[in-house]
Amino acid sequence: METRVCRLYDKHDLRVETETIAEPAHDQVLVAIGAGGICGSDLHYFHDGGFGPIRIREPIILGHEVAGTVLAVGPDVTGLDAGDRVAINPSRPCNTCKYCLEGLFNHCLNMRFYGSAIRHPHEQGAFRDRIISEAFRCEKIRPSTSLAEAACAEPLAVCLHARSQAGTLKGKRVLITGAGPIGALCAAVAKEDGAVEIVITDLQEKPLAVARRMGATSTIN
Repeated sequence: METRVCRLYDKHDLRVETETIAEPAHDQVLVAIGAGGICGSDLHYFHDGGFGPIRIREPIILGHEVAGTVLAVGPDVTGLDAGDRVAINPSRPCNTCKYCLEGLFNHCLNMRFYGSAIRHPHEQGAFRDRIISEAFRCEKIRPSTSLAEAACAEPLAVCLHARSQAGTLKGKRVLITGAGPIGALCAAVAKEDGAVEIVITDLQEKPLAVARRMGATSTIN
């Protein structure tokens, strides 16, 4: 079986290539990617060849905000079947460090992450037609949720965590600095939680217009 992949060789050197893909192992699933979001890190890799001290040192498949449809499941997989639509968690905890053993997987000391150049060899990403994923990374979505919406699950999780750290926003006034995808989603979750005033700032008019549609009551350039 073959799949197309979106591989970056150096800044501004992005190529669509074909590579062979195996059948899913006992605890894995084969997913046809239907939608993917472009993260700020993807843009930094493409435009700058990395960010901060993190540099591309070998060809890397980009992408980590993705959703798709299960095509096949491994023999030991339960709870997922061919045809299920899923959002894929880009994080893969090690399951052996002290935090993983306590169930605090988000604090894993050896976390792997789709499309990341932090480690070498790099962690290859999910901008491809088909991907083999561990079954535990796949979350089924409702029939009413589109794959494009499900691809926003990973950045939305950042915003939901921020809201949980802030406590209830009902009746509160909220300031959000930056109207990129995270900022716009923060406006949406603040509105959903009952904030009475949501002010968002940015340096560009286009993202501010999106933020207004997402729930911001006022915007400041």
